[in-house]
Amino acid sequence: MKRLLTIAIMVFSVLFLQAQKALIDKGNEYFNQFSYDLAKDYYEKALPSISAKEDLAKVNYQLGFCYKQLGNTDKSEMYFRVAVKNYVRGVIKPDVLLFYADALRMNGKYEDAIDYYKQYLKYAPQDHRAKSGMESCKIVPNWISRPTRYKVTNVSKFNTAQADFSIVWASKDYRTVYFTSSREGSQGSRDNYKSGQKFTDIFEVTQDRKGAWSSPTPIVGGVNTEDDEGASTVSLKGTDMYFTRCKAGKKVDEPCKIYLSSKKGNAWGQPIMLEIPGFEAAEVGYPALTPDDKTLYFSAEVEGGYGGQDIYMAQRVGTSNKFTKPINLGPKINTLGDEVFPTVRENGDLYFASDGHQGMGGLDIYKAVKKGKEFTGVENMKYPINSSFDDFGIIFNGKEESGYFSSNRKGGKGSDDIYSFILPPLVITMNGAIYDTTNIERKIPLKDAKITVYADGAVVKELTSNEKGQFTMQLQKDKIYEVKGEVSKDYFSNSIRFSTAKVEYDTVFNAILNLGRIPRVIELPNIEYAYDKADLKPESTVSLDGLVKTLNDNPNITIEMRAHTDFRGNDDYNMTLSLARAKSCVDYLISKGIKPDRLTAKGFGETEPKTVTAQMAKQYPFLKVGDVLNEEYINKITDFGKKEICHQLNRRTEFSVVSTDYGYEEEVKKAAEEEAAKKGNAVIQHSDSDDF
Repeated sequence: MKRLLTIAIMVFSVLFLQAQKALIDKGNEYFNQFSYDLAKDYYEKALPSISAKEDLAKVNYQLGFCYKQLGNTDKSEMYFRVAVKNYVRGVIKPDVLLFYADALRMNGKYEDAIDYYKQYLKYAPQDHRAKSGMESCKIVPNWISRPTRYKVTNVSKFNTAQADFSIVWASKDYRTVYFTSSREGSQGSRDNYKSGQKFTDIFEVTQDRKGAWSSPTPIVGGVNTEDDEGASTVSLKGTDMYFTRCKAGKKVDEPCKIYLSSKKGNAWGQPIMLEIPGFEAAEVGYPALTPDDKTLYFSAEVEGGYGGQDIYMAQRVGTSNKFTKPINLGPKINTLGDEVFPTVRENGDLYFASDGHQGMGGLDIYKAVKKGKEFTGVENMKYPINSSFDDFGIIFNGKEESGYFSSNRKGGKGSDDIYSFILPPLVITMNGAIYDTTNIERKIPLKDAKITVYADGAVVKELTSNEKGQFTMQLQKDKIYEVKGEVSKDYFSNSIRFSTAKVEYDTVFNAILNLGRIPRVIELPNIEYAYDKADLKPESTVSLDGLVKTLNDNPNITIEMRAHTDFRGNDDYNMTLSLARAKSCVDYLISKGIKPDRLTAKGFGETEPKTVTAQMAKQYPFLKVGDVLNEEYINKITDFGKKEICHQLNRRTEFSVVSTDYGYEEEVKKAAEEEAAKKGNAVIQHSDSDDF
């Protein structure tokens, strides 16, 4: 009896193994035919009974790849993880590490993905895909934490639980769109075993005058069939449509081709396959016409390309529907991966989707600028246009920064959904305030101060401060602004400069203007000279450059440069040295463009010792407010260090405002001439000569 039971178990085991092998073999058959949706079903049926480590690794690898192709990143990650844990060299390729890292990246697990990219690079140190993927994992978190200003919204009116994607304009008034869908009601009711979806048709949606979209309906005519139709482009007049058609099934696997259909009345005619020289045996699709209908862009995978599907360009021959031999857009656009879904805007810029350029994961949307006959500066559109999933097929509403694109990101209604986007106006604001800071310990708001705003050197606005000294204004991008504040001749004017060139987000610039009353004398800090000479030390230029700005902000003032020495040395020598030092400062100001007749130099030697101020007494507690640092005072100090401080305070450079009406007569004269010109009168210039 035991023997019979043993035989039965052996027979059952053999049959079980045979059944398991049959399931795996059938899965392999469909896998090799690229029928991933069918292959996965057989692999999953065989999986529970697999115990051998090698078989477990191989089947999980195949399942991970199936779900990778079907766009299910969660299951792809799950099966690749098991394959990695059961990895046996020689049974499955090391690229399981790459695919697992890609799945982790697409699911937003960037740190984990980096670890597996590093492991894979040990096997293939030059693999561009791993290097690019690892670099993306480092930069993408920053893109997500600081998104672009685009606002993205799922268009629920267009989307279903099935695939809805590849939206294009179907009318030049932007009120009609076509898109591809596998929803109920499509003629392609068969399953596409490559994608796991129903075969797709092209649907139409129109917008009324109030902006409401109609319910999607299949386009009328001969375009839609039981095959896959999608990824279309419509001519400017709306009379020709180029679209992709794929014929595939259990026994059919023809390469996708581009077809042309012409509109007859309200219906599309029977399509014909587009003849593309040199691409007769290739798989081609994703057509896109330029706005002038003269150039056709499309994707194809042919020998001699750069990797997977590349983007090509062909010129229309005259007004016919024939095109010249296509040209590959080259390595700036095309990579080892796939470049698909091209779109060209009115300015010639190219937008396309790629999984080969540095991106967030899956397909990302990129922009390339047209310069001459070439495209340069491939730029990722970043988050939220792009995500860690597939993002593709962008179109723009004419010149506006709004439109639609497709994505299979999480949170949608189906596998692929259509999303709208818009770039709100960039808001750059200047919030300013102007204060009287004559007493640095007390800021007093200045009411009714005149604020002049310059942009790129030209006056763009004049403002007046309120009772709190505040003013505000909206600014423009890519401008250099100067904001100048003025009160009266009793105050120095002041200005600040800033640029909005690199502003990418809504930004507020705080413009604070501090004005001081014009005092008798102003000391310039940190003016230093070579020992016993009049040569300025380099560190002195910081303070003098500040004076240059003050003179430029206040073009109506003239000043006197005043230099002082300590009392050591004889009187005549100190007077000569101080004058030479004052002249050095004047020469520097002239070298910076200040007119010489606004400047005078005067040396005081040791004749005006410093009087201690409250600020000085606070800094040096051994001094008292009102003390005069003359020779008698300093000689009474016994501490050498304190004595040197006093000598240092006496060795100073100052300036005083001599007048506040420099150039006033010229301004009055110019104003009179301008007023006379407005009235059409001439201004008569009088002279001492009898001649007219």
